[in-house]
Amino acid sequence: MLRAYDKATGVEVGAVYMPAQQSGSPMTYLVNERQYIVVAVGGGNYSGEYIAFRLPD
Repeated sequence: MLRAYDKATGVEVGAVYMPAQQSGSPMTYLVNERQYIVVAVGGGNYSGEYIAFRLPD
């Protein structure tokens, strides 16, 4: 699972399932004033890939 926490309180504010275990450090970037988080996943029978997440509008 990729989990998000409120920076000020530490309370979990969201979580999403990922298809495999995280295999690298998360990255973040900004495009057209939208922030994205990219996570590398892979391992076992699951070939590696990057998954990008962003908040809805």
